[in-house]
Amino acid sequence: MTLKQLRCLLALTDHGLSVSRAAVALHTSQPGVSKMVGALEKEIGLNFFVRTGNRLVGLTDAGRNAVELARRVLRDTGTISTLAGNVQTGFTGTLRVGTTHVHACYALVEIVQRFLTAHPGVDLVLTQGTPIEILNWVREGSIDIGVSTLPKRLPDDIVTFEAYSVERCLIVPRGHPLLKARSLSIQDIARYPLITYDEAFNSGWVVQREFQRRGVTPRVVIRATDANVIKSYVAAGVGIAILQKMAVDPVRDTNLRVIPSDHLFPASMSMISVQREHVLRQFGHDFINMITAQNQRAPVRGGPPSKSASNVRRRKRPRTVR
Repeated sequence: MTLKQLRCLLALTDHGLSVSRAAVALHTSQPGVSKMVGALEKEIGLNFFVRTGNRLVGLTDAGRNAVELARRVLRDTGTISTLAGNVQTGFTGTLRVGTTHVHACYALVEIVQRFLTAHPGVDLVLTQGTPIEILNWVREGSIDIGVSTLPKRLPDDIVTFEAYSVERCLIVPRGHPLLKARSLSIQDIARYPLITYDEAFNSGWVVQREFQRRGVTPRVVIRATDANVIKSYVAAGVGIAILQKMAVDPVRDTNLRVIPSDHLFPASMSMISVQREHVLRQFGHDFINMITAQNQRAPVRGGPPSKSASNVRRRKRPRTVR
């Protein structure tokens, strides 16, 4: 049994039992994924997956137990590595942060700049995904810290801290009729084509929920996963959109106009998530403290910032506009 086989098992589980998506996540081939899982099942002597032909359609009882044990093994292995790094390398190392596109592009930029100045010996790796993907990465130990909105129910092994509030606004192209409205309502917005986030993202389902709550069905013409994509289509006159305020810059986004909509679409709280048993190094705590400081929250752990320089590597996952 190898750690690669365990990572393969988790990748299949976390990507809807899709061999192709697991292969992309692991940077390997589909036959490689199938071979590793088959070898693991043969070694253990149990089937972890329910199969229909060559297709994986579910987990067996043994498979569900194996997934939980695999998460624990990989998490504990990562903890041991972190302990060794704390002793051997002081204030150098790698901090792996998972977040969504909009947080990476807007909310975290200044924080990352300050962190890199304080920690010049640290490599900061930003991995972008959906909130569910980020939560899974935290659980399996492939990232150290997650920054995103989160589902209402969390696993017991996840610890969270409030980061900052995410407020929303309505964006329209220049000259749009809604700019003349004296008071904005959900019904007013629903009269026009809507460009929205995919519902895998908090902003997607929050907006949809508010329409449903009032018994209104908007005409959604595009679902996207990127704030810049949404802004481009709004500026082109394809539709209007509810977007995070932090993603709109009046100086840069000259083809857009902002209409306040706080009374229609509530703000969300962005959260920091960490694995309960994961041992963060001091610079990891410093990164969390820098985020919570702007929300005037108590630090996770005290201590002066370390003196160490850093390089950022950004890992992007392909997204589809529907």
